[in-house]
Amino acid sequence: MPGAQRVKFVSAISLETEPARIAQDIHDQLAADGPFDLVVAFVRPPTDPAGAEVLAGVREILAPRRFIGCTAGGVVGSGREIESDDATAVLAARLPGVRVDPLPDLDDEAVNLAPDDLQACIVLVDPYSTATEALLRRLDQLAPGIPVIGGVASWASAPGRNRLAQDDNVVNTGLVGVTLRGNLRVSTIVSQGCRPVGDWFTVTSSRSNLVQELDGKPPLEVLQEVFAEASSEDQKLMRSGILLGRGVAKQPDDLGHGSFIIRVVLGADRESGAISVADRVREGEYVQFHVRDAQSARDDLEMLLTPQVFEETAAGALLFTCNGRGEGFFGERDADVAIIGNALGEQVPVTGFFCGGEIGPIGSANFVHGYTASLAVFRPGSGAG
Repeated sequence: MPGAQRVKFVSAISLETEPARIAQDIHDQLAADGPFDLVVAFVRPPTDPAGAEVLAGVREILAPRRFIGCTAGGVVGSGREIESDDATAVLAARLPGVRVDPLPDLDDEAVNLAPDDLQACIVLVDPYSTATEALLRRLDQLAPGIPVIGGVASWASAPGRNRLAQDDNVVNTGLVGVTLRGNLRVSTIVSQGCRPVGDWFTVTSSRSNLVQELDGKPPLEVLQEVFAEASSEDQKLMRSGILLGRGVAKQPDDLGHGSFIIRVVLGADRESGAISVADRVREGEYVQFHVRDAQSARDDLEMLLTPQVFEETAAGALLFTCNGRGEGFFGERDADVAIIGNALGEQVPVTGFFCGGEIGPIGSANFVHGYTASLAVFRPGSGAG
């Protein structure tokens, strides 16, 4: 049948709580569209053993060629964001002309991820056992310019309690992932949901995550000047939390929207005027202070999604959104998925989870973010039948 040869994504969400009933519920919703080349599952379980059972049960009953998944603090699917109830969300795909392979052992010096027809990597990681930034640097080295999309498992509050699945193997440490090659187009959107205040500055002295000088002045003094010149609205936001954007552009003229990696300012030393940031900051970098609020987050995501209306209809999407967003941040449920559905079309299946860190590209490199909505949008490649 001609339809069987087209890229197709379908999704399901189950609010059942018993592993066997979850697997059967997911099967009943999706089986008619199988068999599947890739299934991605996110589970908010009542217990960690149940998380492993759900992941194994969904893989067994759907029997896809490739399967990945993880436990999550909340899941996204069927136009809903479920943050406080146990739930399982699944995105399943038929991918003719696409090669889906497990992510290889990245510690192997001989591993080769030569881009060629590599379109993207999907990665799920355990935060207690994986150095995510180091992982992304390695992937950037092996496959320069290739987007990595994914998230940090968020269900557990202690080591060893998250569950991650790769095909028929379920583990409680490390990472899982797949590479996608061939007849597929992957668009990535990383919405950091904040806006700049003040001008940009050059880091003229730093040590690890300590910024000691900006344009030759103590950063705390610079920050106080930015605060004094800010609007009353921005001053209010700065009092509740200030962020520092690290510019990824090599020239200041190239700095603009989406060219900063946003990091939290952790504190300041009044005596020296230095500030500490939740990241390593290097001398010579361009930085700019930022603030975040719900309206900025809405506006940013809507703006970044605007070009999607000029594209052909998407086949499906994966959303990795921060566990600091959701209803508590926006003041209403389903805000991210509503914005995405409006841009892509309500018929496009969007599945994901609330992460402890969101993975996505800024410029030509990949990073782990916070308070971000990282989205991968899938469409058939140019050779689709």
